[in-house]
Amino acid sequence: MYTGRPEFSKTTIFLWVATLATLLLAGAVNFLFFHVVAELFAIVVACGIFMVSWHSRRLHENGFFTFLGISSLAVAVIDLLHTLTYKGMGIMPMGGAPTATQLWIAGRYLQAVSTLLAFFFLHRRLRDTPLLAGFSAVTVLIIASIFLWQIFPDCYLEGYGLTRFKIFSEYLIIALFAAALLLLHRQRGSFDPLVARLLAVSFGFFMVSELTFTQYVNVFGLTNQLGHLFKVAGFYCLYRGVIVTGLTRPYGLLFRELTELNRTLEKRVAEEVAKNREKDAMLVQRDRQAAVGEMIGNIAHQWRQPLNTLALIVQDLSTRGDAGELTREYLNDSSVLAVDLIRHMSQTINDFREFFRPDSEKVVFSPRDVIRNLLRLVEGSLREHRISVEVVEKDVPLTVGYPNQFAQVVLNILNNSRDALVERGVPDPWIRIELSGKGERSVITIMDNAGGIPADIMPRVFDPYFTTKKNGTGIGLHMSRTIIERNMSGSLTVRNEAEGAVFCLEL
Repeated sequence: MYTGRPEFSKTTIFLWVATLATLLLAGAVNFLFFHVVAELFAIVVACGIFMVSWHSRRLHENGFFTFLGISSLAVAVIDLLHTLTYKGMGIMPMGGAPTATQLWIAGRYLQAVSTLLAFFFLHRRLRDTPLLAGFSAVTVLIIASIFLWQIFPDCYLEGYGLTRFKIFSEYLIIALFAAALLLLHRQRGSFDPLVARLLAVSFGFFMVSELTFTQYVNVFGLTNQLGHLFKVAGFYCLYRGVIVTGLTRPYGLLFRELTELNRTLEKRVAEEVAKNREKDAMLVQRDRQAAVGEMIGNIAHQWRQPLNTLALIVQDLSTRGDAGELTREYLNDSSVLAVDLIRHMSQTINDFREFFRPDSEKVVFSPRDVIRNLLRLVEGSLREHRISVEVVEKDVPLTVGYPNQFAQVVLNILNNSRDALVERGVPDPWIRIELSGKGERSVITIMDNAGGIPADIMPRVFDPYFTTKKNGTGIGLHMSRTIIERNMSGSLTVRNEAEGAVFCLEL
């Protein structure tokens, strides 16, 4: 398990300096032993990178490490041939300094170009099998150009040393790694920070290694040893960054797809919740606007009788005045009645304004008082259709929430009951409202005798935009449930009983 300790602790640095110094001393005694150890270390690391990246390629959308891993296998093959053909090994018939140096340059070109190209696959998935086949073909062509066709440019000549092509190639390879380092810096946000640092250090070591290989004359010289030591250091950083990190922190290696997802998940959830709340607020407002027409109609019903009564009072006063029968006492009685009627009409307007006033915050309110005020607004409409309303009150506790939104929910249910009763022509229509308590919660049950909701419609009555009315919006009951359950932490359910539908609200 990853412990979170610095990647290059003092102990780690000391051990590696000691190891590299030991290798350097060993090279002074037996260069071939030193060379084999250095190259085999790089080959093993390259093969390890291939295995880690190959077996994790299905877990992410990025192709960087897949590309780097497959190319590392090709580089390992070339480096193995370089090791076997090195001067003094005596294993392969075409061995010697010229061939080994050609393979060295070919391997470094392949490594540098592949590293640079890998950055162009940071955010795309690769077709791994064709890519493996492609690198296999490139590896075969490189080997054939050196061993079979012998067309690869000379890099080292016995008695002369390094050719211009070899020296120019080393500088070009340095430039390619420098370009890769620049791309790494620009794309560092796509990597785990630890992996990015280790890749950057490895690229730096590879550049210094190539620089030393522009200076040597003797393939067994000190400069050659230093170049191989820097190569070992570079592959060690790759080992720590890809293999160790891939085993101890696998999701850090596979870029930060999952890490960034986890990091931004809470933010995304908050944003989606905010969007949903904004959408719900818009639907609530739309539902309120749809209810405005209903309420204006209710006000018209509420005012019709008082206005008629006021008209009769005025007409009666005029008639009595013409007949000389208007007394002070009768005038006072008529004035008191007229003022009462006007006060009733004014209260209706106040109730209407209160109903449509937005709730800014949750408050403690009485569901009984809210329903009483609401019934004063709708009694005219219900009376016109001869619908009787019975309210049964028991011990109803106070509740916390949005009283006007609660009134909007009750209004939606009452309007649905009224429409069903009128549409079905029920002979003695009625609506019954029961208010009771259930522990600390208020329970409001609204039922009617309209015959209930058809069984095939029942599962969808709370769906948004679902309606069976000709001019319905389909958002009334949906928003009613949203208000009760999301805004007020309650519940709204519906069921059929013998005579009709029963809506139950718990707050």
